[in-house]
Amino acid sequence: MTIKKKLGMGVASAALGLSLVGGGTWAAYNDTATINNHFASGKLDLKVGPSGTKPISFDLTNLKPGDNIQRIFTLDNVGSLAIKEVLMTGSAANFSGGGDSSQSDFLSQFEVDFMQVDSESSKWEPRQDVVTGDFTLADLVSGDVSDIHEDHVVGGKINLASIAAGTDGRIGIPVDPNDTDDVFIQITFKNDGEKKANGEYVQNKYMEDSVNVFFNLEATQWDGVHVDTNHGNGEVNNGVQNSADGSNMPDPRTKGDAEHDEEVND
Repeated sequence: MTIKKKLGMGVASAALGLSLVGGGTWAAYNDTATINNHFASGKLDLKVGPSGTKPISFDLTNLKPGDNIQRIFTLDNVGSLAIKEVLMTGSAANFSGGGDSSQSDFLSQFEVDFMQVDSESSKWEPRQDVVTGDFTLADLVSGDVSDIHEDHVVGGKINLASIAAGTDGRIGIPVDPNDTDDVFIQITFKNDGEKKANGEYVQNKYMEDSVNVFFNLEATQWDGVHVDTNHGNGEVNNGVQNSADGSNMPDPRTKGDAEHDEEVND
């Protein structure tokens, strides 16, 4: 190879080397930024308590056919999220019988009435019986709610929030405005008077039977709300009555949104 060719290759190599060095220096400057976010979930919390000083449980013995017991208890939303439904199911345990009856037979002797009551009345007078036919503790435990009006059944469960709302148009149990709902339940020991051929009452077989029955309550949330890009930061409006249900959407703008606060105050 001639010296001229060698020099030519050297110049090309040097130019390539400069090119590589130059390419590594284009990103000498950069800058960073961070957006701080905070997400905190709300609390769904149902409290079941007595209405005044009245007892709320049916804890009674020495019963006979024809006895009638009434109870009222209060559903109170003590969380930060609005409650959409309070779904009730039943279960039973520890049946004790004389051998001629079963747990289901015994439970079928107790008729249950759910009634709408005037939440604003101090007399707790029933407004309307929401049962359209015979409904017993056996039905409650088995999950047969066919005798409960369809307006008060959700997913095969009894919606106590709907029953307790009465006729004032409220739905669910909101946080804002603060509200409590009262549930009126009446249980009657049937007195059918049927006798066997030997003159004994058929219901004699239920003498000294006993069973524990549980009212299981489940509070549910409303659907998720949509917070748009023009809504400010703050507490999402998830505590209001009649919140999102798939067809209706409350104003989702957050508390602390200056524009929203100004509209509300106008």
